[in-house]
Amino acid sequence: MPVLTTRTKTLPTKEAIRLTNLWQKYGPNTYPLDIAELIDGAFRDSGFDGQLTTKRGCFDSFEGCLVRTKDSQNWTILLNDMVENKRRQRFTHAHELGHFMCHRGLRDRFEDSDASLNDFRDNIESEANLFASWLLMPANIIRDEFSGSRWDAATLCQVGCRFECSLQASALRLVSLSSKPIAFVVSRDGIILWACKSASAPYMAAYCFGDELPETSLALVAHREGSGSLEAEDSGDAWNNFFHAKESQYFDTSGRGYQYTCIEF
Repeated sequence: MPVLTTRTKTLPTKEAIRLTNLWQKYGPNTYPLDIAELIDGAFRDSGFDGQLTTKRGCFDSFEGCLVRTKDSQNWTILLNDMVENKRRQRFTHAHELGHFMCHRGLRDRFEDSDASLNDFRDNIESEANLFASWLLMPANIIRDEFSGSRWDAATLCQVGCRFECSLQASALRLVSLSSKPIAFVVSRDGIILWACKSASAPYMAAYCFGDELPETSLALVAHREGSGSLEAEDSGDAWNNFFHAKESQYFDTSGRGYQYTCIEF
C-alpha cells in the first residue's frame, strides 16, 4: 500500500505513527531519528507522484518553510541555517514534514517563524508541532527508557539529549504521556508565559499566561537568585493548597531568559 498519497488533511498523530512504524520496522530504528533518511525511505517505492526535497540556506523571513513547485507535485522544505540552535532547527524540519504529511492539500506554501512555531492557538501549526513531537519522540521509546525516571529538570535534560529535541518540546511530550500528576511551567522575569500539566495533576493557582510565580515557590526563589536545582526539592503547597509538590529548575542559556520549572505533586 502506498505510504504517501494526496490528502487534504489528516490526523498528525496517525501520520507520525505511520512513519514511526516504517522507521522502526524497515529502517535503521535508531534515535535520534535521521529525518532526511526517513523521508528518503518513505518515498522510495511509495507510489507518490512527486518529490520532497530539503534545502538549507540563509533566510530573513522564516525559520522553516514548505513550498510546492508550481504546477507539480514536487515540494521543498527550506531550513534556515541562521538558526544556531540545531535542536530547534531539527524540530522545525519535522514540523515542515508534518505540514507536508497532514496539510499539503490545503495550500501551496507554509512559512514558519518563531512566532508561528509557538502559536498554540493556530490549529494547523499546533498539528504540525504535534506531528513533530510524536515523530521525534515515540511513545514506546520514552516508556521503555524513562518510565521509571523522576520528573525533574535533570531527567528533562536527559530526554532532550536522547532525542536531540528542545527542552520545551521534550517536556510537552513527557507531560502528555505521563500518568503521574506533573506539570511544566515556562516563565520569564517571574511571570508565567505558558504551562502544561498531565491529566492527573490538580488545579494550579498559577498556571496561565501572565500569572506571577507563587510567592512561596522554589521557582520564584530561583528567579531571584538566578539559579536553581536540576533535582526535585520539596516546595510545600506553593502551587496548590491541598497538594504538596516538588520542584526543579532549568535556566535557558540561549539569551531569551526562559526559566523552566518541573513540578510533581
